[in-house]
Amino acid sequence: MFDDTTGNKTAADAVSVASAENIEPAAPVHEVQPAKAHSARTGAYDLRAIAIAIAGWILPGFGHALLRMWGRAVTVFLAVGFLVYLGAGMRGNLFAPGGEDAFARLGYAADLGTGSFYFIARNLEPSGADVSHADGDYGTRFLATAGVLNLLAALHAYEAARRRKA
Repeated sequence: MFDDTTGNKTAADAVSVASAENIEPAAPVHEVQPAKAHSARTGAYDLRAIAIAIAGWILPGFGHALLRMWGRAVTVFLAVGFLVYLGAGMRGNLFAPGGEDAFARLGYAADLGTGSFYFIARNLEPSGADVSHADGDYGTRFLATAGVLNLLAALHAYEAARRRKA
């Protein structure tokens, strides 16, 4: 039962003790468990989650409102709305579709991230952007930040609808 040189139990002794006590060996770690079949309910959750994300993108905070996450819904709506109002008020640049370079296309994607607020902001600046001053440059950044924030909020609403986030 003990190793003569060290006085410790050997591996063979441990196996013989385990078999004497009728202990079954554990399942190997590398075994693959069979995959669970996807039900039709999973597909319905995915479609519902996509619809909630789109609703949250079109109207900031609406995706969270559909999930009855009232605090987040109000926070997202006010934060995105305030950033758009501030950016448009500073006469920031709202990028148009079909930009001539990668920066213009990326700016358009960020601005479009605000959903319906993009079209409201387009109508709020009748005299156009004024990026020749620092205010206009900062306004452009506020508008892009609002879009990215809303896209992240829509992604969170999607994940919450799929019950991955709280």
